[in-house]
Order: sequence, then structure tokens, then C-alpha cells
Amino acid sequence: MTYASTTGHRGAIAAILAVAGAALAVATWIGGNHALSLGLVALYAAVSVFAYLWAGRDSDVGAIMRVGVDERQRRIDHDATGLAGLAMGLTAFLGALVSAARNHGDLGGYGLICFVGGLTYAVSLLVLKRRG
Repeated sequence: MTYASTTGHRGAIAAILAVAGAALAVATWIGGNHALSLGLVALYAAVSVFAYLWAGRDSDVGAIMRVGVDERQRRIDHDATGLAGLAMGLTAFLGALVSAARNHGDLGGYGLICFVGGLTYAVSLLVLKRRG
């Protein structure tokens, strides 16, 4: 088994997690749930430190996290991204069904996520077909 070298942007994923967590914590604070906001700060701080440490490891996941991947690792990341997209799409679809049943046909935010996901997929197919 070959491992990628530990070069790359080790702090990139940790920084992204920290910024996203801070944005979510601020939004939660503004929404009035201060306890959850403080919990999110602690959670995202811990996850950011964990990601930084994991990205420094000489492993496939570490290489993917620091964006220093070879072709095999890129394929693993591509497949994982596709599976995550399918899981999120299915969750949004089921949420839209439940929302429609409870709210007399209103799909709510889940319907918007389904629309954006479907539109993005269709446009991506067109763009990638022209590119390839």
C-alpha cells in the first residue's frame, strides 16, 4: 500500500471547518439559542483541531483532507462525494414528502433543496458533456 507524502495545505480543511462553524454559531446566537451557539463553537473548535491533526497523517484520508492527492485518492474522494450527494438528495426528497403531507402540499425548504440539487445536476451534465 502506498501513502501520499504529507505535503499540501494541512490547515485548509481545519480553516474551512472553523469558518463554517463560526458562521453557524453566529447565526444560532442571532436566532436566540445561546446555549446551542456556545455548544457549536466548542464542537467546531474540537472538530477543526481533529481535522488538522488527521490531515497531517500519512494516509489516504489525510492526503484528501490536505488537498494533496494522487489519482487513486482523487477517485476515492470523488466516489465519497457522490455518495454523500445521494444521501443528502434522498434526505431532502423525503423531507419534501413529509413537508407536503403535513403542510397541505407545501414542500418548504426541502423542496427548494431538491430543486437546486436537480437543476445543478442537469446543468453540470450539460457543462461536463461539452467539456469532455
